[in-house]
Amino acid sequence: MKIHILVTALMVLLLCAPSFAAQSEIDRCVKNLEKQYGAMKDFRADFEQETHLASIQRVEKGSGAVWFKKPGKMLWEYKTPQAQKIILDGKTLWFYVPEDKQVMKNNFSTIPQHIVVDLFRGKIAIQEKFKVSFIQEEMKNSRKEISLELIPLVYDPTVKKLTVWVDPEKFYIMRSCLEDEFGTKTILVFSNIATDKNIPDATFEFTPPPGVEVFEPPQAQQ
Repeated sequence: MKIHILVTALMVLLLCAPSFAAQSEIDRCVKNLEKQYGAMKDFRADFEQETHLASIQRVEKGSGAVWFKKPGKMLWEYKTPQAQKIILDGKTLWFYVPEDKQVMKNNFSTIPQHIVVDLFRGKIAIQEKFKVSFIQEEMKNSRKEISLELIPLVYDPTVKKLTVWVDPEKFYIMRSCLEDEFGTKTILVFSNIATDKNIPDATFEFTPPPGVEVFEPPQAQQ
């Protein structure tokens, strides 16, 4: 009887061991990812973007460069399909489309934070907000990447699922795929990543050029 119990217990431990090991590896990967983005002072990369609009069965593509600098500065500069800029100077968020001669000005404190932006800014404890699991390790351009699937612990219509592909050595996010509740997927692919290059604060300053119309959404009443 005792031998039977011992054998049963041993079998249970052996069956559970891969699960424990996988969770330990997930914890290690998440910790290294948070450490990397938490420690860096600034970040610059080229990007390519694809947005799959499920509702109208259309794919929109864009490309450009992105800069982040702590605390709270950001610039996304699109070169295609048309020139536009998304600029955060620390307080104000600007959306500027030169061709339209229009710029949208927002108080950043009133805008819901975005998970991908928070990841790059090192402002999020991932496992406090998401259930994290491995998908698989993938080979991309002859280089292995770690794939993590993040499912929000609290319902959020803007984030049904986030998948990130992580460099296993430097723990940079090389790709991301954000899917919302309506089936829209936004894929970002990063290249030429550089960190801690002392990006000038002037990079994130914006003054509307002459002749550009400025729109400000009405502020919600407190």
